[in-house]
Amino acid sequence: MKAHKESQLLICVCLFVFYISSLMSSTGPFYCTLQRNFNLDGMHKFGDVILGAIFEMNFFTAFSELYFTSEPNDPICHGFDILGFRQAQTMAFAVDEINRNSKLLPNISLGYSLYDSCSDLGISFRAALSMTSGRGEPFQLNESCYGYPPVLAIVGDSSSTRSIAISSIVSLYRLPMVSYFSTCSCLSDRMQFPSFFRTIPSDAFQVRAMLQILRRFGWTWIGLLISDDDYGRHAAHSFQSDLAQSGGGCLAYLEVLPWEKNVAALQRIVGIMKKSTSRVVIVFAPESNMLNLMEEVVKQNLTGLQWMASEAWTAAKVLHTPSYMPFLAGTLGIAIRRGEIPGLRNFLLTIRPETIGSQDSPLVKRFWENVFQCKFTSPQGELLDGSASESLCTGNEVLGNIETEFLDLSNLRSEYNVYKAVYALAHALQDMLQCVPGSGPFKGQSCANLQRIAPWQLLYYLGRVNFTTNFGDQVSFDENGDALPIYDVMNWMWHPDGSTEVKNMGEVKELASKVDHLILDEDKIFWNFESKKPPKSVCSERCPPGTRMARKKGEPVCCFDCIPCSEGKVSNGTDSTECISCPDDFWSSPQHDHCVPKSMEFLSYLEPLGISLTTASLSGALLCTVVIGVFTYHRTTPVVSYFATCSCLSDRRQFPSFFRTIPSDAFQVVRQNVTGLQWMASEAWSTAIVLQTPSYMPFLAGTLGIAIRRGEIPGLRDFLLRIRPDKDTLSNQDNNLVKQFWEHIFQCKFVSPGLEFERQTQERLCTGNEVLRNIENEFLDLSNLRPEYNVYKAVYALAHALHDLLQYVPGSGLFKGQSSASLQGLESWQLLHHLQRVNFTTDFGDHVSFDENGDALPIYDVMNWRWLPDGGTEVTNVGEVKEITSKIDNLILEEDKIFWNFESKKPPKSVCSESCPPGTRMGRKKGEPVCCFDCIPCSEGMVSNETDSTECTSCHEDFWSNSKHDHCEPKSMEFLSYTEPLGISLTTASLFGALLCTIVLGIFTHHRTTPVVRANNSELSFLILLSLKLCFLCSLLFIGHPRLSTCQLRHAAFGISFVLCVSCILVKTMVVLAVFKASKPGGGGILKWFGVMQQRGTVLFLTLIQAAICTTWLVSSSPTPRKNTQYHNDKIIVECEVGSKIGFGLLLSYIGLLAILSFLLAFFARNLPDNFNEAKFITFSMLVFCAVWIAFIPAYINSPGKYADAVEVFAILASSFGLLLALFGPKCYIIILKPEKNTKQALMGRGSPRS
Repeated sequence: MKAHKESQLLICVCLFVFYISSLMSSTGPFYCTLQRNFNLDGMHKFGDVILGAIFEMNFFTAFSELYFTSEPNDPICHGFDILGFRQAQTMAFAVDEINRNSKLLPNISLGYSLYDSCSDLGISFRAALSMTSGRGEPFQLNESCYGYPPVLAIVGDSSSTRSIAISSIVSLYRLPMVSYFSTCSCLSDRMQFPSFFRTIPSDAFQVRAMLQILRRFGWTWIGLLISDDDYGRHAAHSFQSDLAQSGGGCLAYLEVLPWEKNVAALQRIVGIMKKSTSRVVIVFAPESNMLNLMEEVVKQNLTGLQWMASEAWTAAKVLHTPSYMPFLAGTLGIAIRRGEIPGLRNFLLTIRPETIGSQDSPLVKRFWENVFQCKFTSPQGELLDGSASESLCTGNEVLGNIETEFLDLSNLRSEYNVYKAVYALAHALQDMLQCVPGSGPFKGQSCANLQRIAPWQLLYYLGRVNFTTNFGDQVSFDENGDALPIYDVMNWMWHPDGSTEVKNMGEVKELASKVDHLILDEDKIFWNFESKKPPKSVCSERCPPGTRMARKKGEPVCCFDCIPCSEGKVSNGTDSTECISCPDDFWSSPQHDHCVPKSMEFLSYLEPLGISLTTASLSGALLCTVVIGVFTYHRTTPVVSYFATCSCLSDRRQFPSFFRTIPSDAFQVVRQNVTGLQWMASEAWSTAIVLQTPSYMPFLAGTLGIAIRRGEIPGLRDFLLRIRPDKDTLSNQDNNLVKQFWEHIFQCKFVSPGLEFERQTQERLCTGNEVLRNIENEFLDLSNLRPEYNVYKAVYALAHALHDLLQYVPGSGLFKGQSSASLQGLESWQLLHHLQRVNFTTDFGDHVSFDENGDALPIYDVMNWRWLPDGGTEVTNVGEVKEITSKIDNLILEEDKIFWNFESKKPPKSVCSESCPPGTRMGRKKGEPVCCFDCIPCSEGMVSNETDSTECTSCHEDFWSNSKHDHCEPKSMEFLSYTEPLGISLTTASLFGALLCTIVLGIFTHHRTTPVVRANNSELSFLILLSLKLCFLCSLLFIGHPRLSTCQLRHAAFGISFVLCVSCILVKTMVVLAVFKASKPGGGGILKWFGVMQQRGTVLFLTLIQAAICTTWLVSSSPTPRKNTQYHNDKIIVECEVGSKIGFGLLLSYIGLLAILSFLLAFFARNLPDNFNEAKFITFSMLVFCAVWIAFIPAYINSPGKYADAVEVFAILASSFGLLLALFGPKCYIIILKPEKNTKQALMGRGSPRS
């Protein structure tokens, strides 16, 4: 009702504006002329019935610059399409074959009028307009007739976009149109395209066929590339819809391929493909788009993808090149059903330039030039394109002598569809002409007449066509004009010799049960991967039993985390969306994949309580049985329920005596009383008064809506009040509309002359004298003019453009030669030039102009539905949204004035899941929208410091997450510190050892002249004390923060100090043995090898070897400080890395070698006289030393972090204390406590040897 009133008002506004404009404009003579003729390339053949057709016989179109300062030139077609020409010739062959067939359309000849679309929508549209209007290119119909033939049907077009546009026009004439290559699913809409048919399956089936292949190989993570046209967009829509409905996967990305070679856009798209983890890419685009894409794919070396091709490029040989096949080999594609057309090759070989009519000759000449790489000359003897570099065409070249794709008929697919389309029209025409008068399908059981065939009559029979081709394929159309759905599944095979073969691997078709059936020979498919197997393309690995899927925010549903089920819950299937609570008697297993019985405790029949309850239960059952018997006997007694609402109880056959005082659920479902919602309205209903009723406003109050800009039109009300059905100025057509309006407003009826007035007893007659202003009607309510205001501005924009056009003076105009337009010879393109530049302001103050796309300045009012206390309704303007000069949408909203239909009088909160706080990330739930998610705590070492973070970020290497996981904190640095108890203990022991060495050194210095000190080279004793002091002090280098200097010094100092000490002990032991050897007969000469200088030299030599090892180690691979995080994730173990393990091993091995030698020599000297013998103390000290360092190696290797340093310090201190106490303890005991033994006589005394 509202739409009807708005239409009436819009018509009146137009009339009003034109009325005003007519008063303001000058009058002049007008006459009707044809706008223009189109110069179109085509091929024509006369016949009793002419079929039109549109084929793409050129790839490209060149247009002149559209400044509209001169009449635009006709577009120029170039880039000859030899396959498109073969499709056109296939139609010519089919027509010729039908004309020669005595059984199909006997005594009737078919003709054709074929046009080249040049792959351009505008040219296709011109061809369609020419054929439907009867103003196509005139041609020789027969020897005596030259003119415009009638077209009964059209075959074409090859592009979905072009077919959509053309079918919209030809359907107005109910002219049949049969396409052979347009697959857009939108063309199946019989309401929009009632006369469209096709011999190729719809994209809806092609999408289902691809989904069948995806399911067969388990591919759930897919990339989708589409062309920027109706074919690509509708294919993408169908694919997304069917994919979501089937739940068989999701899109990793969806990108639109540019038509032009936009390098930046292609780089971006290929970059996305390269970063994506999807291994399967589906492309719905023509081969021209694929050529541009593959150049960038090759450039970025994007390999490892499984391509899936739509029928638009599955058989494109232009892509079978050595540079593309490393990437495209193994492609799986959906292809149009292949067919065979006997006799076509011979027909194609008869094509010659001189055998074609004058109209066909340009196209055939272009074909001839393309095939033979030559040029024809013009009648003046010049080359047609002005080039002199190519050979001349004679027209006598032999087509059968060359190898060309034109004659390769092994893969007829689109041509086979053309062939079937022509035969479908011929069979429909045959069925129509076989109709017997009196039993026909048309009004009065009439039949069509060949001389007066109407296109809609042929349309009737075309929808019922059913025949079989010579190749064995059945041809018929369903209720939507679609052919029987069947596709071939193709595979691009790349042979070792570099050749390419596109091989049929199966088919997919729709069975009678409407189920898609895929037949695939998987063993023969060529896979372009090392494994020679299908790739794996999933976003997330499947969740095992015992876990559930949690989707990640901002990512498709195929991307999820696997979260373990909590205690008491299980999931026993793969990819479970939720964990199910175990029944009360069960509990979850350790793996959470099944429920195990709890220990059973129940009320038994054998216990007294169970016996009592069982007795009561049986008594109750018996009582119910008695009541049922009573009710059955008295079943006719009415039952009136006050709370039973099931709608099933309304069945009077089953419940004849049932009544209730509560409404049925059937009514409850209709009126669910859904409150508490905030409605937002589009401009289609944001000002709909019909919804502002007392019954709706409790629900719709507070609605926010976008409304068309409101305006005011002064004088419109007075104009509307002058409308009368008897107005003389109205034409018959206008008067009919006004009468309908009058009848609607005054609820009356006019009586048409000569016709009996129906229902005259129900409605009163209209007199035409009713007063319009006396009634209250929405028609006269001009307070909310929105679409009417747009109509007003549109008419004024045209008027201003016309005004500007007529202002120019001849000689200073904008058009060619500075000419200007005249009212009598006005061309539409001239008006278009000025309309683009219109710029004016309405009386209401709104600025009117158009941008480069023809769009007005974008602005909307924001409306709010207010529910007043008295029950009234008011739709008020609470703001506006418009685009400012910076192309940014600017919203101005008076929030304080908005009426909110909630108790709080504030905006409602509408979220699926509460925001995830810092320290968590969003994990999307499978099967739910992206706004629904779980908040998953960040794992250790990861943080999120924002609300609704989509992922947790790993902390830097030197940082770790805090307890709340909302920020990173520096990791604690762990090393052997001076401030911790262990470090303090070791430092104290080290300093104590050094102090003890100093004390012993002082004692020995003070008593240096005593025999105990002087015995066996006191100089070596002083060196041993000095080295031991260095050993104690070097252990301090292992404590504290490791630095490069301390790391380098600690092992060098430790190694050299210990070698100095052990070498002195070794020399001392050797001297002891030498002295006693010399005391025996014949051993006097041995002492000359153990003099003081020799002892010093030996110690120095042995120490220099260790110094050389340390120097080589430090120079080649020096120890360095290292931050180790292997032991603890939340701590940094600062340690010294030894660098060269060989150097460290040599250092320890050398010390060990000297220690073992000292131990062995001392062990051999253990039985020498006690009073003089140091060997037993050396033996004990070396035994302690070796034991400490043998235990050190495994303890050092297995000690983590600072404890390795502590073990090494302990080994140094233990071995140092062992040497100090074992070697110098007895001597200090004699010096301090037993001075009487510190004499030469005591030392030289003989004691009994030890047994």
